[in-house]
Amino acid sequence: MIKKVAITGGIGSGKSYVCQLMEHRGIHVYNCDNAAKRIMASSEKIQSDLIKVVGNDVVLNGHINKAVLSSFLLESESNALKINNIVHPMVADDFINSGYSWMECAILFSSGFDRLVDKTVCVTAPLDVRLDRIVRRDGISRQKALEWIHRQMPQDKMVALSDYEIVNDGTICLDSQIDSILASLKKF
Repeated sequence: MIKKVAITGGIGSGKSYVCQLMEHRGIHVYNCDNAAKRIMASSEKIQSDLIKVVGNDVVLNGHINKAVLSSFLLESESNALKINNIVHPMVADDFINSGYSWMECAILFSSGFDRLVDKTVCVTAPLDVRLDRIVRRDGISRQKALEWIHRQMPQDKMVALSDYEIVNDGTICLDSQIDSILASLKKF
C-alpha cells in the first residue's frame, strides 16, 4: 500500500472538490493552504520572519495582513520565493507530523512537496471551466482569474509530472476516475 499521496492541480481545477469526494470515502486529506494560513496565524517565529522580509505592516495585532502579504507576493518571483522559504519548511514538517497519508497542494512541484509523497494525482479542467469556477467562487474578473492561472505551473506540465490525472470538466464521472486510481494504488 502506498504510504503518501498528493492531490495537485491548478487554481479552479476542482482539487478541493475531489478532496471532498475522498473524504466521503474515509480518506482524510491534509490541506496545505489551510495549514499555511493556520501556521502563519499561530507561529510567532513565522510572523517575526515575515516582518523582517515584508515590513512591520504585514502583521497587525498578531494577525497576518493578507492584503499586504498578497501585494508583496505578487510583486516578483523573488518576493514569492522569500515568503515560501519562510512558510514551506514549517508546512512540510507539519504534514510529516500530521499522521495524514494524503495531502492537497496546489504548488506541489514548485514547492518541492512532491518529495514528501510516493504518488501524485493531478486534477485538471479546461481553461474556460477553470475561469468560470474562479470568477464565480472569488467574485473577480476573468482577466484577474487568468492572471492567477498564469502565475502557476502550466497544467500540462503538472500532468506530465504526476502519476495519475483526474479530469474534472463537469462531464466525465469523477467517482469512476477516483475508484480506478484507488484500485491502482492498492496494488503498490
